[in-house]
Amino acid sequence: MMIGIDSSAQEGIESSYQRKNSFFFQWGYNRANYQDTDIHFKGEGFDFTIRNVSAHDEPTPFSSDIYLNPLKMTIPQFNFRVGWFINERTSISLGWDHMKYVMESYQRIRIEGDVSEDFSEEFAGSYFNQKFDTSPSFLKFEHTDGLNYVRLGIERHTPVWNNQNKTLSVDAIIGASMGPVFTWTDATINGRRYENWLHCAGAGVSGQLALQVRFKNSLFIQYQHQSGYIQLGDIIFMEDESRASQEIVFSEQSIVIGAQLPIFIGKNPN
Repeated sequence: MMIGIDSSAQEGIESSYQRKNSFFFQWGYNRANYQDTDIHFKGEGFDFTIRNVSAHDEPTPFSSDIYLNPLKMTIPQFNFRVGWFINERTSISLGWDHMKYVMESYQRIRIEGDVSEDFSEEFAGSYFNQKFDTSPSFLKFEHTDGLNYVRLGIERHTPVWNNQNKTLSVDAIIGASMGPVFTWTDATINGRRYENWLHCAGAGVSGQLALQVRFKNSLFIQYQHQSGYIQLGDIIFMEDESRASQEIVFSEQSIVIGAQLPIFIGKNPN
């Protein structure tokens, strides 16, 4: 017998098990990529923008003491979501994408703005889109305690395949999300390091595409690609009223495992 992706397979999956009013949760880990961006810094004695800044994520090397330890498993870049099926194909969910953002050290960028002598004798001056070599002694900037995207999402689930006895199935998922972004920024500027506190610095919007493999209509493993835009207009990076702002275009790849809990649902009648 040939197994294919066709309408009869999809109908079989849809009719074999109800999902409406069921609850699900998932946990996993991510990698993120960031497009070059401009970052604006403003405070007492300085007001400048660095342009076309490159950055990367910071995945935690695998260690069973971290990834399998409930007290430490939130250290790496993780994804956590809970959701509810409002009908057979549509779910709403709320979750936390814990990404990390690290400005590349020792890169050549362009700088525009002013730095006063009172703030920095070494780097004082007015800059007009000039080339500038960054170094951690003057500027180090990262959201390594978290670029935390707390997003409310809606997802559309489309069955694409199941096996004959319907113990294994595959869904394609498309979704959209939005929500606030909380940063926990670690910054060094003019040789002084500031470790700040969790702060709502802006908001984001994103879209998701995912492939989910389900086992016995309950447990699942899911690969997801997410692309989005984050606007951070109020980044705390010093102890005073100084602020930074930036816009981030990102992509994220994640692998999660999860389970669906069939609350108040059961098998469809034949």
